[in-house]
Amino acid sequence: MLTLDKVALHGRLAPLSLRFECAQAVALIGPNGSGKSTLLSLLAGLLAPDEGAITLMGEPMASLDWPALARRRAMLTQKIPTGLGMAVSELLTLGVPERALREGVAAVVEALALSALLSRDSTRLSGGELQRVLIGRTLLQVWPDREGKVLLLDEPLAGLDLHHQQALLQLLKQLVGQGVLVLVSLHDLNTALHWAQRVVCLERGECAYAGPPQAVEASLIERVFQIKTGRVEAAGRHWFLPL
Repeated sequence: MLTLDKVALHGRLAPLSLRFECAQAVALIGPNGSGKSTLLSLLAGLLAPDEGAITLMGEPMASLDWPALARRRAMLTQKIPTGLGMAVSELLTLGVPERALREGVAAVVEALALSALLSRDSTRLSGGELQRVLIGRTLLQVWPDREGKVLLLDEPLAGLDLHHQQALLQLLKQLVGQGVLVLVSLHDLNTALHWAQRVVCLERGECAYAGPPQAVEASLIERVFQIKTGRVEAAGRHWFLPL
């Protein structure tokens, strides 16, 4: 369980009170600059709130040191490291606990189709290839004892082709089924609504909506994203299309 009690960051996030349960798929949506990355950084303990408190599995996040945080949560940021000068296999496993390496590497490599990349120089990967490697490294951090862990991914689909996007989303759903709380920021509205069990929509640092994706209305999309959409049904799903 991950809770925010009137958490605020001056000039970036208005006071937010949210509660996330274990084994839940949560999508963060909102325009550029709405506060999605800031919220994820707060939830990861990378930023400290100016007001309010964050609680992780019943413990105040402010009381947890870095090793304790690392055992409970993992985060993928949008900052892509460059010039690391090491093989992909080294980058993938750098800093990962030995138990995670024993139990998780083979599964993560297969799920993200990384086997052909392992011997390559990480500085010579395409943006999408490097993104998959960094996602794999993040997943390995929560691999041992997955139940109760928190996975925070900031725009993980960026740079991935359609095949690898869908493979990652399916893998994340599997982790949710194993007890992991997965929070993902996404720009594709329909992808977010189809994948998530819960949606949090941010607008200028405030929470515009928090609830089931089925309850998202075109009026909310127009207000937050400044675009008119129509809701249609296809393949047994609802889709929002620009008008």
